[in-house]
Amino acid sequence: MPDNTPTTLTCPSCGAPLEVDGKSSLVRCKFCNTIALVPGLPTAPEAAAPASLDEVRQLVESGNLIEAIRRYRELYDVSLKEAKDAVDTLQAGNVIEARQVVTGPLTPEETGRVLEEVQELLRAGNKIGAIRRYREAADVSLTKAKDVVDQVEAALTGIPLPSSPEITGRPSVTPPARPTNQSWLGITIVLTILVIVGGVLAFVLSQPGGPFTPQLFAISPAILLTSEAGAPPDVAALFYNPDKDTRLVGLVDGNTGKLRWQAEPLSGDGYADALAQSADLLYAASGTDLLAYRKNDGSLAWQAEMPDKLNYGESSLLVTDGRVLTMNLDQSVQAYDAQTGALSWSRRLAGYDRTLRLMGSSLVLLDYTGDDYTYSLVFLDPVTGAEQNIITPACPSSEYSSATLDTDSGLLYDDVENALYLVFDSSPGCVLRLDLVNGKASWQALDDEWYSFSPYGFTGFLTGTRLYFINGHQLLAVDKSSGALQTLLTDEDYEFIPLAVTGDRLIVRARRTRGSERFEIWGVEAISGERLWRMDMENSKPMNPPNELVGLVDEDESGWTWSLLTGQLVLIQFQAAPNQLVIQTVSPADGTLTSETTVALKAVTGDFYSVPTVIGWQDNLLYISLEANIYALDVSTGKVKFSY
Repeated sequence: MPDNTPTTLTCPSCGAPLEVDGKSSLVRCKFCNTIALVPGLPTAPEAAAPASLDEVRQLVESGNLIEAIRRYRELYDVSLKEAKDAVDTLQAGNVIEARQVVTGPLTPEETGRVLEEVQELLRAGNKIGAIRRYREAADVSLTKAKDVVDQVEAALTGIPLPSSPEITGRPSVTPPARPTNQSWLGITIVLTILVIVGGVLAFVLSQPGGPFTPQLFAISPAILLTSEAGAPPDVAALFYNPDKDTRLVGLVDGNTGKLRWQAEPLSGDGYADALAQSADLLYAASGTDLLAYRKNDGSLAWQAEMPDKLNYGESSLLVTDGRVLTMNLDQSVQAYDAQTGALSWSRRLAGYDRTLRLMGSSLVLLDYTGDDYTYSLVFLDPVTGAEQNIITPACPSSEYSSATLDTDSGLLYDDVENALYLVFDSSPGCVLRLDLVNGKASWQALDDEWYSFSPYGFTGFLTGTRLYFINGHQLLAVDKSSGALQTLLTDEDYEFIPLAVTGDRLIVRARRTRGSERFEIWGVEAISGERLWRMDMENSKPMNPPNELVGLVDEDESGWTWSLLTGQLVLIQFQAAPNQLVIQTVSPADGTLTSETTVALKAVTGDFYSVPTVIGWQDNLLYISLEANIYALDVSTGKVKFSY
């Protein structure tokens, strides 16, 4: 007899009830944005077991995407497009199965109400209260409560919203005594002076940041604007007005740290997905709106309607050659005139590329050009959208087998050589140099190992002579002129991220994966791969992906970022209890600490705070967003140039 007990599907990350339409097998949690798969929808809830999805996952992990799509359609009886979307999301590692619940510490309805309260507390800037509320209601550990609130916060803004200023009381006002024995002329003179002075004061006090105007809080996204040589850059960002619950684009002056202008509030929920710039305009994508603001005063130059929101990817909004290019969720690419907003051209993709790439004078996309689901490199004129070239690179490993391009492959463009280095996600692994002048391969290098770049994606970089990249527990190097392949580091206990090369030293981030996670920095001889020194980062996690610190900096876990300045490795570590950042300068030659400066974060209160966001660098200046404030920090002196 079938069990007809009513059940509710809940998010496997935060426990919120999922709004399932009964048709699509994929559903996004409205609280934390986790993508969950609804087992068995739309036709056979009892037929699809977790093992079925695991079978599809195994096909995806083995690189057999066509068979994975076919098997997914058989299991869930969905359209080809929905199967492609599901497999593509599985490939990115973003899908987990929804949970069926009947009872628990909180019913799904109660969980929904608690999470609504958490959202309201976050909107008010009270993250500590949000963590406390969820912990009390759900009876979970502090760590679990932090994780859930972090997910809800990321779905809202990506960083917490600060609280509105508290009103502590009103000053008492004593009515002035009635004037006596004064001439009307004297009164007139006094009133005239008061009007003039009052007008000046009203003008000053009404400026942004004044006591009679609402404080605006900086949230993401934020970018550094280009500036003249030697001049500090201005900072453009999205801002939140807690008094009106609106969001808007504004610009912070790079010299004074004051808000130079604020634009009109954005429509809808007001969130911006990305910012970009040209010489005189600042562009913002908000929902399906694409807006252009004049840099000098923030006035709206034009507004255009996109066919969909921006796609999720490394670069879905960029400006080049008088065009604003967008890659949208409906798998279309648009080009708008940068000065007028008029649509110049549009192209719909058959594949699932998420990145806009500029190589020389071309916009390069990955797309299907045939019926076999093989990706090609499509070169377009960014001004007109005209096809300049189509190249379908392949790396033959035998007479009967060859590796082909996919969205996980590594693509590194060398603008000096006008060459593209391709690292195929394949078995056996393959690296290929493509000469973009003639569109032909200069060389290819086959490896006995299987290259797989999931779940973090390809990580590597080019120097003048070598290509460095990671594959699992290996760090590899390829000679750019000959294609000679070398394994620099291999250790089953570690994963490696190459950070930079300075002189004959390679700086490597090493993550211990066996036992407790731990991050280290190694100094490696760039040619031989010999480890020369190591630095244990102890309880500190990197703020740069992958495996980056998310959520909070607290007394148990700090976060660090880095830069290479004048040949020295500079580490910036953010700590809590006490709230401070520590700037360390390390010699790449032998790993010795040459200087250390501690900067107190006096404006940050409490025992923990949100992980700062690195906006960018200019020479020695580090620009960060921390607890809804923007800071420009000179890491060479430890002095704050400005804070907003």
